[in-house]
Amino acid sequence: LQLVSAGADGLLKLWTIRTNECDATLDGHSNKIWALDMKPDGKTMVSGGADSKLTVWQDNTQQVEDEKRSKEAESILLDQQLANHLRYKEYGKALELCIQGNKPLQALKVINSIIENDIQQGKGNGLSSLQRHVKAWDMDRVAQVLKFCRDWNTRARNAHVAMLLVQAIFTTIPMEQLCSHAGIPEIMAGITPYAERHFERLDRLYTSTYLLDLTLSNMGELDPSDDLFDETTAKQFDEWASTTKLVLPPKQLDGRIQVGGRTLVGAIDPFKNTDMDDDDDEDEDEVRTIGDSSSEDESEGDSDQEQNNVQKDIEMEDQSQDSDSDSS
Repeated sequence: LQLVSAGADGLLKLWTIRTNECDATLDGHSNKIWALDMKPDGKTMVSGGADSKLTVWQDNTQQVEDEKRSKEAESILLDQQLANHLRYKEYGKALELCIQGNKPLQALKVINSIIENDIQQGKGNGLSSLQRHVKAWDMDRVAQVLKFCRDWNTRARNAHVAMLLVQAIFTTIPMEQLCSHAGIPEIMAGITPYAERHFERLDRLYTSTYLLDLTLSNMGELDPSDDLFDETTAKQFDEWASTTKLVLPPKQLDGRIQVGGRTLVGAIDPFKNTDMDDDDDEDEDEVRTIGDSSSEDESEGDSDQEQNNVQKDIEMEDQSQDSDSDSS
């Protein structure tokens, strides 16, 4: 079920009762709506407002749904035809279908295919093929394609294709004809800022490549095997190699490692030779501990206690002997 409401803002709203959502808003009055009535067939509605107007509304829901289905069917058919043209490399027909159906993403895919095909066949970068297609377009189609280029140029990865197509258009159609057509100057005003940004980025990348040239040139001057390496330079290189200390991993001597400014004993030297003396083997077999050990403390405590007990026994025997001598 659906419900129609009228308001003081001059708008009619169509509501779906089950979902409590507004499906359509009808604007036909410039002032408050005071009267609303519907025919018994439910397809015609009349509204009257303070603007002294009576507006008759017809239900065209079925027509809108039919148009929507027909557009979906046309889109599916267009996609199928486009896939067939791309499969058989009929790029001209595929591009015409994309422009006719106003599909910028599909058109970008077709133009990329045209450029890749020309590069593989050694026909250049695709500019000549794009110029042939531009010659067959009228000015309205050219304006539509420039709108596509404006959208593509906003992303860096599509900027090359957009600029190549713009070049094909401006090298094929006279400038006076382009400027006289309505809408093209405004479109170019939207393309220019992004194009300048992309060119600046390419200039920075090109300038950065000179660092590689400088590095490779300096590396070649230090290479003794180079033919341009004269005797004087070779002598200087030998002197530099003899006086330069090579950076080697630190040697670990006597099983000691320095960690955090403290020398830790008991580490194994990976640089030691396997042929070692018996004394060295005994030193390696010896267990060394770092820090305090609770077992050693307990053993030392037990030995001290035994010594104290023996000393007490000796003192008690001396006292007993003294007492026996006194009694005698």
